[in-house]
Amino acid sequence: MLKIRISSPRLQARAPGPGSRVAIIGGGYTGAIVAKLLVERGIRDIEEVTIFEPREQLGCGLAYDVKNLDVRLNVAAHRMRAIPGAPTAFLDWLQTSGTLTVDPDAVTPEGIFARRRDFGRFMQVQLAPHLDSGAVRHVRDVVRVVERQNEQWRICGADGTIVMADILILATGHPPASRPPVIDRLSALATRRVKEVLAADAFNEIGESDPVLVVGSGLTAIDALCRLKALGHTGTVSLLSRTGLMPRPHAGGGFSPFGDFSSTDLTSAKKLLSKVRATIKDAQAQGIPWQSVFDALRQHAPSLWQALPMRERQKFLRRLRRWYDVHRYRMPPQGAAILELGIGTGRVRPETGDLMSIRVDGQELLAEVDTRGGKTEFHCRHILLATGPDFRSYATHQRFLLGMQRDGFIQSDRFGLGLACDSAGRAITATGTPNSTLFVAGPPARPAFGELTGVPEIAAQAASLVDRIIGCCARETRTIVINPPM
Repeated sequence: MLKIRISSPRLQARAPGPGSRVAIIGGGYTGAIVAKLLVERGIRDIEEVTIFEPREQLGCGLAYDVKNLDVRLNVAAHRMRAIPGAPTAFLDWLQTSGTLTVDPDAVTPEGIFARRRDFGRFMQVQLAPHLDSGAVRHVRDVVRVVERQNEQWRICGADGTIVMADILILATGHPPASRPPVIDRLSALATRRVKEVLAADAFNEIGESDPVLVVGSGLTAIDALCRLKALGHTGTVSLLSRTGLMPRPHAGGGFSPFGDFSSTDLTSAKKLLSKVRATIKDAQAQGIPWQSVFDALRQHAPSLWQALPMRERQKFLRRLRRWYDVHRYRMPPQGAAILELGIGTGRVRPETGDLMSIRVDGQELLAEVDTRGGKTEFHCRHILLATGPDFRSYATHQRFLLGMQRDGFIQSDRFGLGLACDSAGRAITATGTPNSTLFVAGPPARPAFGELTGVPEIAAQAASLVDRIIGCCARETRTIVINPPM
């Protein structure tokens, strides 16, 4: 019997095509490291990487774009681990670029604490080859609108720039500083004398002997003290905060992290606090500083946070967060020395209380503060806001984010930590589902990790996020050939 075999054409699930196009909104450290990793790890799967960043340089953002030579990193260079896979890259660059030659004050017994702007220069060097080759495209424009169009993201800039992308990454960094309600009720005259510490003109009008009130007592307040010292300021500086807590100093000696926080039993704020206290006691019995315990705790922070039920997370934020912050985010030695000297001479005065009102009194500002002992008044010429970023209702801080929230693409986190996302960095939509083409990177992704401020933690999240994106792109562009039975 004659058998006739008719061959069938190959069936393709998807025709081969170019790689995915990725757009990143925000070109600070987070956006820069994500772009670098996408280009270097996704050669076959990523066709185009575009960064929207209005600043002239990428990799600096607000934190590392400072022009002031006296503002320093609060982490030693050997602990920065800014480049995944190259943990000593920043330290090596400092030593080979000649930076330490012109900044010998960076070297301290506790380690090398470089200037913030030098870290910004380091990141510019990291991005330069990719910008020169065209692998990364820098669009100096402010994003106004983000929409979905034909299953792609349509990003529109204020200057008319339009970019279409398959994947969108929100790397929008820290929001503006939180503002005490009284600030919004000031007269025009008083408002001119109230500045955010990070504002370009914050110190322009401060006279050498002018009394200054700094609202806040965290690392930004320490930066303000360092800047005032460098400008030759000799007047009094009052540091006002609700808790009176201030960042702790670093320990010398080069101790390694101490303690094991990998236990799955740490499922409440109380248990976590007890574990930390017990570990510090063990460390001190062995002559190891408490800072080493927090260095170990820092390594496990994301998994510890994710293991806490929602109610326990709320307890931690309400009762322990400020205590954790001042031990976790420590002062650079240079700042600690300035603070110690200022308090010792009486020029710097830590104060505890709530700022209730501000009014103009002749050539001065009169600030009324509600303290534990009752109401008191502070006479000052200038007020500097060092209150830290306001992550509450994060999406309301930028016009395009607010639009995305209204369209249901994103939502602010219920605890006021940033944007709701999962541990893979995928944004959680208004319906509660993760979006596989929309990612949150860096500080606004804190809801999934508990903390995401330090460079090493951001670098780790960026690497994980990039690997996931590349993996998804590779699967989507892979050609599947189906051979029918013969």
